Amino acid sequence: MPESGLIESANLPVVSAKTDAPEPPWEIGEAVLQQITFEVPVPNARRNLPDAVTRSAPTYGRILVTDRADSPVGPYREAVLMVGCRVGMLPANYVVAAVVNTEAARDAIAAYWRYLPSLGEIGFERSESEIRSTIDAGDGLTVELHSPIGEAAAATILRWDPLLVVEPQDGAGTASEIPSEHDVQLAWLARGSALTYQGGTRSNPWIQLRSSNPITAVAAVEGQTIEPLAAVEPLSFG
Repeated sequence: MPESGLIESANLPVVSAKTDAPEPPWEIGEAVLQQITFEVPVPNARRNLPDAVTRSAPTYGRILVTDRADSPVGPYREAVLMVGCRVGMLPANYVVAAVVNTEAARDAIAAYWRYLPSLGEIGFERSESEIRSTIDAGDGLTVELHSPIGEAAAATILRWDPLLVVEPQDGAGTASEIPSEHDVQLAWLARGSALTYQGGTRSNPWIQLRSSNPITAVAAVEGQTIEPLAAVEPLSFG
């Protein structure tokens, strides 16, 4: 039997914000991405998933750091903590927590994509041989990602499952995805990537979902189109 998340969807906070940013779709000319996927224990994954979705098998977490050189709200950086899940047969990444480094990006994300990042510093350095990110994840926690990069790989190594949010509705939860298109210009399979954590407490989701074993890591330079939030429709047969 599939195992659902343990958060009651009806009790999730309602996310909204005021913004002057144009409505999506957003066209991003250049974004540099660094993503690390890692194993997390089943109980930790379920404690950070709403009951409107089921956990992935095996359970995994992801951290995606994106350095956007341009956007309708100007350049900004974002770090997203995700847990793999399914809505029916759709594989997705549930947004557990996020950090952005500008108020304009925070407000637009909350208004249009219905999750609320915290405001914090995100360091991002890219050279010919590596990408290194540092995230102020709140509660005194700093998360660092280090990804060696070398010879570029085929863009087919990249798989971007949709980001998923769940909103309370009529005593239950409604799942929506954030569709996006990726025009990949460069891609790397970043073997030897590492995650390190300094500070924080056990109540911090970044600590609850810390890596117990790395799975894979990738990096890319791409253009993006971020579409409006879209309800996930259950599949029907017959």
